[in-house]
Amino acid sequence: MDAQELDLAGLRRVYGRAGSRWFYTRVARNARHWGWTEPGQSKWRLWRAQRQLEDVLGRKLALPAGSRVLDAGCGAGAVARAMATRFGLLVSGVDVLDFHLAEARRLSARARLAHRTAFFWGDYHRLPFGDGEFDGAYSMETLVHSYDPPRALAELHRVLRPGGRLVLLGPMSTAALSELPSPARALLEPYLDAMVMTGARLYHARNLPRLLVEAGFEVEEALDATPYYAPTTEAVHAYFRLPWELLRRFGDPAKWLNLRSTVEMYDVREFVAWYVHTAVKPPG
Repeated sequence: MDAQELDLAGLRRVYGRAGSRWFYTRVARNARHWGWTEPGQSKWRLWRAQRQLEDVLGRKLALPAGSRVLDAGCGAGAVARAMATRFGLLVSGVDVLDFHLAEARRLSARARLAHRTAFFWGDYHRLPFGDGEFDGAYSMETLVHSYDPPRALAELHRVLRPGGRLVLLGPMSTAALSELPSPARALLEPYLDAMVMTGARLYHARNLPRLLVEAGFEVEEALDATPYYAPTTEAVHAYFRLPWELLRRFGDPAKWLNLRSTVEMYDVREFVAWYVHTAVKPPG
């Protein structure tokens, strides 16, 4: 695939198969993200960890109630609804998968949040919004799917008002893939291809701050939050190691890519970091 185009068919394979949709609906309660566990907390409280990660996002956005915020890659809208209910934000979500948008609208209507959340088809490399429309923007573990991270960051910069805030949360390799040991690359690269994580091939912990600056942002913080994410990694590996082995031996593992991510990627955890980047579009 050309790295400069949207692999919509690949993303449909990742998120649209029955196994993946079951995993996100039943296991992750319609969220598409990992979790945040504070020191001393039980790692087994996965849903609490997800909610706590959403709270980290809201605090990093640090915007007053009523602010307009863009959710870049909104999935079923779980994070958008959290930002609306817990922080009083007005959230516009974009996603390239029609079934995600349908689910996001249905769940927001059921939660009586249609007045605070709206969902649109949109590729965050070509956002359907004008310049300076938003007070804040975020990507909750979706920039990994970017086929052109500099272009996506430039678009997020464009739609933010001067002084607007951007928060990026998610995993990335600790260094460029070419610098990792061969055994780690042998596990990691096929996984990134299967999950259409093109962005994770192009940016990493060492160069993402530079890409933000080149897009016009001032980087406020690049927080290595791996210690807070690690308990979730340990817990889901323990929960799903046996189910994944059974599916791999007796079923079709291609239908269960998300279970694969919880098990096989555990072996490369020392080369994967989880970061929270906070940046600001300079005023004036």
